[in-house]
Amino acid sequence: MPRAVPVINRRGVLAGGAALAVLGVGVSACSEPPPKPPPLEELLAPLEQARRDSAVASAAATAVGLAPQVAAALTVVATQRAAHALALSTEISRVANKPASSTSETTSASPSATGPPPPPPAVSDVIDSLRSSAESASRLVATSSGYRAGLLASIAASCTASYTVALVPGGPSI
Repeated sequence: MPRAVPVINRRGVLAGGAALAVLGVGVSACSEPPPKPPPLEELLAPLEQARRDSAVASAAATAVGLAPQVAAALTVVATQRAAHALALSTEISRVANKPASSTSETTSASPSATGPPPPPPAVSDVIDSLRSSAESASRLVATSSGYRAGLLASIAASCTASYTVALVPGGPSI
């Protein structure tokens, strides 16, 4: 009687494996190239937002009559947003192959010689600014990948936590 089960030998398995490897290399060579990362210009808006948020939170923390826990929360927000600005600046420099500066650039308003300085912004202004920054960073996460997506997602999460937990009106700190 003839055997119904074919005999598989080592040479056949090795030849089949080699054929599959060649086929896999050929197919991968024909596939589409990975998408190009979005341009660096997309990081400039979050960088400016981080700098602005830091300045607004710092100014709001100096308001007279502000509860100490609110001033402390605003100071933490200002520090975090300054760190976000530094991280974004470093990423821009890394991708552009330019050395990053060791100082973060912040803009400060020069005191007006003609009148008293403007009153510090309200906590609601800081919350609105953080909400806008979180939404902007969240939109960019969808078009980014790798480290950049993680950085933007972290920024969005931090801003969201700041305005929904740390600075929520009537909440634990206000």
